[in-house]
Amino acid sequence: MTLMWLFLIFMLFILGYSFYNAYSFQLYLHKRKLKKTFVKGFKETVKGVFFESGYFAISHQFVKNDEYKSFSNRTKSLFSKCYNVILFKTDDANWELFFHLVRDGIRYSEIMTIRVFPKHLRIKSEGNVEKNYSRINIFTNNRYLTKILESQTTSDYLKWLIRHNGDILLISHNNLHFKAFLSPKKISEQRVLDMVKALNGIKNAIFREDVLEY
Repeated sequence: MTLMWLFLIFMLFILGYSFYNAYSFQLYLHKRKLKKTFVKGFKETVKGVFFESGYFAISHQFVKNDEYKSFSNRTKSLFSKCYNVILFKTDDANWELFFHLVRDGIRYSEIMTIRVFPKHLRIKSEGNVEKNYSRINIFTNNRYLTKILESQTTSDYLKWLIRHNGDILLISHNNLHFKAFLSPKKISEQRVLDMVKALNGIKNAIFREDVLEY
């Protein structure tokens, strides 16, 4: 009888752990916690528009669920699901902030993304800036873009923005796409606002009216 009770307790433990660690349940917990502790205040500060969930692709701006459903399967494969999305604007750009959850084995990583799409100026060059082994590395396909990213002012912004190994800034499809692995405990309204300011400084250095398209 004792062995049977031990077996039942063990099975209940396994079922409970499986339910708790299921992707859908973890997604619910992350969405709920961020919405309660961060989303509302940030949305009001930037006067943004909030969406529970949606989809994004590197070469596209955020699309809502209904729009995504109308896409062909081939187009859908280019998009990834995201949640707690806040869209906001400045005079010269459209901005997106959103989160997505990535499962690696039994562990989950939450990625915060900030993207900025300049409204009028365009560049064709592409590049990425990432931190590996505590060192920031810059890769681009254009010498002029590299020079801008290595300048003192832009370099200071990058060092402040890209703090952890795995953080990356992508420059492609005429937008800046910053991805950071952040613990929910380290996400605060002020810190994310400072990230937006740093990214805006990098944007202003790259997208300039007094230079040719590059």
